[in-house]
Amino acid sequence: MKDIWMLPKYSVTATLQCAGNRRTAMSKIKTVKGVGWDVSAIGNAIWGGAKLSDVLELVGIPKLTSVTRFGGRHVEFISVDKCKEENGGPYKASIPLSQATNPEADVLLAYEMNGEPLNRDHGYPLRVVVPSVIGARSVKWLEDINIIAEECQGLFMQKDYKMFPPSVNWDNIDWSTRRPQMDFPVQCVICSLEDVSTVKPGKQDQERFAVQTGETA
Repeated sequence: MKDIWMLPKYSVTATLQCAGNRRTAMSKIKTVKGVGWDVSAIGNAIWGGAKLSDVLELVGIPKLTSVTRFGGRHVEFISVDKCKEENGGPYKASIPLSQATNPEADVLLAYEMNGEPLNRDHGYPLRVVVPSVIGARSVKWLEDINIIAEECQGLFMQKDYKMFPPSVNWDNIDWSTRRPQMDFPVQCVICSLEDVSTVKPGKQDQERFAVQTGETA
């Protein structure tokens, strides 16, 4: 941590959103598995910390590197957090090395949130923040960083958070046919009123509506 604190500190405003946000609405079309989020699995914050590209440079990986001399193409993040989905092993995820070493991608090893030290729920003492990528890749409670040749083989990379056509169901799914989900389309939703709420015809006060937008998932 002392080495990371010594590096230049950057502040990045980023929206983190679960890839399963709005599953409740999805299930009205076709039932999906997972936590039944409505529209609230999203949050915006100002994150403070060191750029991952600076940290990797400390161990000999130059900026804008796509592959290391040993064949590393991905950066894997390992959490202290253990989960049943990994049979008691740690939560983990990865991003491409080219993204991790690009300073303009603003990938952070964050130790502050909104000007204050990270609290426990948000990943104290150190977490990853990957802007414009689904929240599942912004690993909290970071313990290890590995440079690996292939994508992380964790369950949440290989058997979850993938996009399939409507013809695929849980009886015929083949996880290996799709890449792990990373970015996500921009979306917008009115979240201050429920679907069942009604308003009188005519002009409405703007203050009545809280509009949520996000380009990550």
